[in-house]
Amino acid sequence: MKPVFCGASAAAILISLASSPAWAQAARAGAGAEVEEVVVTGSHIRGTPEDAALPVEVFSQEDLQDRGAPTALEFAKTLTIAGPTTGESYYFGGPELTGSVNYNLRGLGRDKTLVLLNGRRMDPNTSNIPSIALARTEILKDGAAVIYGADATGGVVNFITRERFVGLEVDAQYKYIDGSKGDYSVGVMGGIGSGDVNFLWSAEYEHRSRLHALERDFVRDSLDPTRPGYNPAPWSTLSNLAGWQPRGALPAIPSATANGEFGLPVGGIVSDFSPASCAAVGGRYDNNFTCAYNYIPYYNLVENTDTYRAYAQLNARVTEDMEFHADVSYGQVTVPQVFGSPAQPMVRGPAMATGSTFQFYVPITNPHAAAFAARNGIAGAQGFTPVTWRLLAHGGNPVLGEGEGFGVPDKIDNQVWRISAGLNGELGDWAGFAKGIGYDFAVTYNQSTAFFTHPDTLGFRVQEALNGFGGPNCRAVDLDPARFGTQNPAAAGQNGCMWWNPFSTGFAEQPIRGLANPNHVAGTENSPELVRWMFDPRAQETVNQSITADLVFDGRAGIRLPGGEIGWAVGAQLRAFESRERVPSPFFNGSTPCEWPAGTTSANGPGSPNLGANPLPTTDPNFRGCTPDNPGPYVLFAPNPPDYADRQQHSFFAELELPLLDNVNLQAAVRREEFSGGLGATVYKVAGKWEVWGPLSVRGSYGTNYQTPPLGVIPGQVTFAARNYTIAGSNWLAAQFITDESLKPETAKAWNVGAIWQSRGIADDHRFRLIVDYFDIETKDQIGQIADPNQIANLVFNGPGGTVTTCDPNVQPLLRRVTFNGTCTVGMSAVGAFSSISTRYGNGPGQSTNGFDVQADYDMTLGPGDLRLSLTATRVTELKTGPTELDGVVVSTGDNRLGTLNFATFAQAAPKLRANLAANYALDRQNFRLGLNYVSAVRDERAGVQYGEEGEEWVTVDFTYRLELNDDLAFTATVANILDRDPPPAQEEFGYDPWTGNPIGRTIEVGVRKTF
Repeated sequence: MKPVFCGASAAAILISLASSPAWAQAARAGAGAEVEEVVVTGSHIRGTPEDAALPVEVFSQEDLQDRGAPTALEFAKTLTIAGPTTGESYYFGGPELTGSVNYNLRGLGRDKTLVLLNGRRMDPNTSNIPSIALARTEILKDGAAVIYGADATGGVVNFITRERFVGLEVDAQYKYIDGSKGDYSVGVMGGIGSGDVNFLWSAEYEHRSRLHALERDFVRDSLDPTRPGYNPAPWSTLSNLAGWQPRGALPAIPSATANGEFGLPVGGIVSDFSPASCAAVGGRYDNNFTCAYNYIPYYNLVENTDTYRAYAQLNARVTEDMEFHADVSYGQVTVPQVFGSPAQPMVRGPAMATGSTFQFYVPITNPHAAAFAARNGIAGAQGFTPVTWRLLAHGGNPVLGEGEGFGVPDKIDNQVWRISAGLNGELGDWAGFAKGIGYDFAVTYNQSTAFFTHPDTLGFRVQEALNGFGGPNCRAVDLDPARFGTQNPAAAGQNGCMWWNPFSTGFAEQPIRGLANPNHVAGTENSPELVRWMFDPRAQETVNQSITADLVFDGRAGIRLPGGEIGWAVGAQLRAFESRERVPSPFFNGSTPCEWPAGTTSANGPGSPNLGANPLPTTDPNFRGCTPDNPGPYVLFAPNPPDYADRQQHSFFAELELPLLDNVNLQAAVRREEFSGGLGATVYKVAGKWEVWGPLSVRGSYGTNYQTPPLGVIPGQVTFAARNYTIAGSNWLAAQFITDESLKPETAKAWNVGAIWQSRGIADDHRFRLIVDYFDIETKDQIGQIADPNQIANLVFNGPGGTVTTCDPNVQPLLRRVTFNGTCTVGMSAVGAFSSISTRYGNGPGQSTNGFDVQADYDMTLGPGDLRLSLTATRVTELKTGPTELDGVVVSTGDNRLGTLNFATFAQAAPKLRANLAANYALDRQNFRLGLNYVSAVRDERAGVQYGEEGEEWVTVDFTYRLELNDDLAFTATVANILDRDPPPAQEEFGYDPWTGNPIGRTIEVGVRKTF
């Protein structure tokens, strides 16, 4: 792989160096002619217009200025052709994506939208797009694998920069947001060279300020569990106010059950709370061992986010027939803290018994356990085990947030950079018969570095601290190798060793809401140093890099048809990819496969040796709590051994433009693409346009597309994640994804037919344009999870109230995919019954989507100014998936996902209609724009939903005023969401669907742009 990267990079550098003298000579020769802008996205034959056979939507820089210069995220979310899009601090959709804007055309997934900068491939993370330097953005609303290669099933977004800017331009904006310090940005762009050589550069900085979750009323709808119809989504039954099982003496020889490891019960469960004390700290009393807690007060709707961008490009006329273009772009998104819960839920512990119940043991020698026994009149107990438990919940985590919050923060630092260089022009006289043929050659290098932390609790350290051996400075000698953990009663709590207090006495209040804890005992709080020691940051850095070499020739065939001469393009593309992970923590990188990193426990009878923790089946007589999936030492997440993967690709394509008649034009293209590993496909596309008469034209296209498995997906790989299980009381528990060994490419068919009407309006000086396109995309062997863990849970717990109806895996094979906390029992509730569910990641049934895109513009003179009315809308008429089977069980007969929240697919809402309506009035140097944005309601398809089940329409109104004082200075003022509409309610953690809605509310933004 490295030689490919080095060779291609060297080629790009040599092109630059070899051309340098020619640039200098061309610059001395004087200015050349300006090149006329043409829309080229979707074709390699030059001069393809916007209203041609392919549906291309164009947004100029002037258009966006009239809208108030929306941020990249705002622009992406308002596209009617876009599916669910996030970039907010949506912790539950993957905190590592915070601040990184990705495009998801047609809702097929961000991996199926190809992003280009000046027609060249770039990373899907668009944080390095130079907003201030853009001339326009072109969006191809059709599959384009034939023209650009894989990854373009949903369409293409092509950002195109200015070509010949000379001068200096400065842009600054500030946005007022209620409850926040506001967002602001500043950008500067410079350009020199009005002749044959032009150099442009830009630098930008954007800051988003933190907006706490409780600053919005719709988030507060979850706080009061006694209110009818409250939002139950952000409640967890795993909290630090627990029920404790008193136990007798420890068994001499531990075994892999709760009683066998910690001793027999000596009484019933004893609550560490009462209904009153539970409610006092904002909890929900469920039973004598569950004071559920609402974790959402610890989160933020928006986090402090800093985005830096830098860009430079060089355009030069090398000769009369050759031009050179090179650009380099850099983007960095840093989020110092993305706050989550005070501690992750404990779905696994260091006990030998599997599951999430009775995983920890507090000996009576722990002074806090002795005090707990005395308070509750418990005699004869030698220790306690919690039914379920979380290290920190009520009371927050006052340590890791460093004074900025009371949850556990993730840290994010994503960097993207790209360099591209190429030559284009026409072959000269020296080429003989090939004279006049156009060529375009470029080499493009992309690299993205994603660093993030996602801390979790180390279960064995928790147990050590419960035994009195916590903290980084504890060096006590273990006197009993027959039991996991340090056993040395005289040294417990001495000489740098610390006790952990797991009981309700250890925290003073719920800190976000200021709710006093009536059970608090001053002086029993846990040490900040001990809290830090309990967590591992789980830092991970992933570096992706790719090199792409493109060579395209185009020209005229010399063969004339009735409509004109045949145009053609042929080309080749070489791509090489590399992905590498760095995981420094020995707990996270797989070096510690079991819950205990070292130590031994019980023998298998007299005379046999003590046994260590090794990955073994639970049925093995030597099993000591470590399952074959190498669960690692965390209480929720699993280890991630660092992966390395690379892939090479090469393809050849050909394209024809056939002017059959003066009013009929046909385009046809074919591409053969092959990847290392024996993957390959031939894809094709045909498109045509017929100018029927006068103002009416019709167009259409049909083509196939191709998607390879993601580079980081390794057959046989096992990964873990957390999922919100609705049927389990909306608790976040573990999910295991096992990648199929037989993973194969995904394919798609797409066709489009449309009509274009362009004419005068009511009056001669009016102009009217209407474009209506019908699209239809069908994917096959779609790569992803075969069945969502929520679907599996619903099928297993399918009885009344979410209960088990059978424990026979021959009757319900999906039982084998559930890790129960104990033994499966008919009638048991899903709440508290299991800790993890496994599913397959592979080729699914595919999906089909179709609908209509509408673009309409009406231009007219009104009084002293010009009025433009415009409408852009997308009406989806179908969004279906095929039948899904897992382990011989029909998980789904085929879902109709249109108009639903689609929570089972991890919060991918599918509204039927999205529309933007605008009235723009230009009066001399002033511009007034009123815009209305509409998203239709989505219904929550989950059973038992009590909050926001039917959803609501999402309608916002924006107004922008722009004043150009002169040619060099302009002011802009925007009021977004004038009516201060809350996003539609949804039974999700924040009380709304963050993939489609916006939680910010009414904002007021002012901006200034100055050109020197």
